[in-house]
Amino acid sequence: MVQESNVVSNAVVGQLAVSKRGRDRGVPYLVLEIIDDAFIYLVNGDRRRIENPKRKNVKHLQFYPAVAEHLAQQWEAGQQVGNVEVRKVIAGFMQTVVGNDSDTRGVEK
Repeated sequence: MVQESNVVSNAVVGQLAVSKRGRDRGVPYLVLEIIDDAFIYLVNGDRRRIENPKRKNVKHLQFYPAVAEHLAQQWEAGQQVGNVEVRKVIAGFMQTVVGNDSDTRGVEK
């Protein structure tokens, strides 16, 4: 039996993740908070704003090595980060990290 490498222990706050399942398939997010071993809260600054994060099963996400450390530090310190800044970080990550990955079908480039 093959185990997937994207378990929650690998996820960190501020990390880029793309949805693999559900009606939001292909949508990029940043990890806002790790709830437990199976679920995390995600934001993308557009439909899932910081005020209303998406709760998602980690099995349904593809994690990438890109981490917005400055956003993660602000979130963990309890500071407010704007949705515009989240969108800018995700857009930058999508151009540099993801590229033409076949698992992200449906993502606008």
